[in-house]
Order: sequence, then C-alpha cells, then structure tokens
Amino acid sequence: MLLAPEELKSCCASVYEHPAVRWLLGGELHPGGEQSTRRALELIALARGNRLLDVASGTGASALLAAREFGATVTGVDYGEAAVLAATAEAEAQGLGDGVSFARSDAEALALPDRSFDVVLCECSLCTFPDKPQALREMRRVLRPGGRVAVSDVVVDPERLPDELLGPIATIACVGSALTRGGYEELLAEAGFELVAVEDRAADTASFAEGIEERLRGARLLGFDGFAGSPLGIGEAIRLIGVAREAIADGAIGYAIFAASV
Repeated sequence: MLLAPEELKSCCASVYEHPAVRWLLGGELHPGGEQSTRRALELIALARGNRLLDVASGTGASALLAAREFGATVTGVDYGEAAVLAATAEAEAQGLGDGVSFARSDAEALALPDRSFDVVLCECSLCTFPDKPQALREMRRVLRPGGRVAVSDVVVDPERLPDELLGPIATIACVGSALTRGGYEELLAEAGFELVAVEDRAADTASFAEGIEERLRGARLLGFDGFAGSPLGIGEAIRLIGVAREAIADGAIGYAIFAASV
C-alpha cells in the first residue's frame, strides 16, 4: 500500500516524535549520532557566526550541537509540531534560546527567504521525502552564494535489497526510498550543487542497527509486545531488523555524508 505524500510526511513526523521510538533508537535519530553530526559540519566548514538551517531537525540535538560547539546561529525546521515544541524547550533548558530557534515547516516548501543561510544540514531525512528534488531545490534557494550543504543519509543498492525492506514501513524506517550513492550525487548536481566530498559511514549503520536489535530483544524479555499504532509485533520487528543487519553486512545498506557547495 502506497501512502500519499502528505500522509507519508505526517506518519514520519509522528513516528519520530514518539518517546518509545526515540528510546528504541538510543536517543539518536540517525546512525553515528553526535559524532556523525560533527563530521558533517566539519566537512562543510561550519564556522562561528554562520547561519545554519537544520532541515528535519527533530528534537533539536544536531541544531543545539552546532550552536554549542561551533558557535553557529541556527534555525531548525521540522514537519512535526511536537518535535518543534520539544526542541524549543531543550534549547531554553540549555541556555541556547537566543541563538537557536525552531519552527514547523515542510522541507519541500520552506517558509524562509532566499539566500538567508550560510550552511544547510539535513540528516537521515531526505530519503523519506516524497519529492527529493524539490527539497534540494529549496535548500539551494535559501543558501547564499558560496553556501554549503551537508546531506547525511542511508545509501542502498536496490538490486540487492530484500523485498521486506521495501514499501511504506521501510520508507519510514529510512530504507525503502533511500537512493544509491550515485542517486544522491545526481540529485545534488541537478539542484545546482557542486559536490565537495563524500564520506562513507557504513560502520555507523551497522552499530546503529545492532543497538536497535538489542533494545528490541530486551523489550521482549520484559514482556513488551509492540508499539501502539504499529502493525508490527515485537517478534516481527526483531525479524526485520535481522534482515536489515544482514543487508548491511552484505553492503546493500550503508550510510554516507555528502558535502556540497553552491
């Protein structure tokens, strides 16, 4: 069953806002966590005073890291209202409210002025967007001349991807609609970006999936039988993460950072 674009966006937002899902992911919404974020920001030379846009900012961890460790002025946008509220509260709690703000916005239609940012970050989210070319055109639009973008995302070899890892649930899990390395490079070029660097982070994907499986097995031992509103029981979820881990080991699923400039 295919989901309409707005349904997919709403579903992704609600899934990743859910506290149980954040626990399942170990509090990190993408492979590599803060280490991967730091590396992405290094590859695009984020500097103190730069204006950074974090697209699909979730609960704000990467935006807050960019402000706290790099001295950037950050705007985070997310489709989910609850995520924006949580990120705003966390910015205030960390004393970063003056330099970091969050707003609800659609990545494919950013409610932001042209040429208003020095740097754009988008982590493990482009793969879920229904209209990926339009999202990248929007990132390009809001960047000033000479601006940089870092897109970190799941990379797949679709010819070797098991059928179980396709479809709506797999898309929400950042696999079903992910692209090949060449696919991301082509989209960036078509949106007007010049590729600067690509860094393979496949090891992050393997450890991320291993952590998910460990937490699922622990939850089953405690008698947990599934997530509210999800069609998957705990046993099926464990089976699917096992399939995903095999695909990662086989090289059919990976993760990479794409750094590019305008």
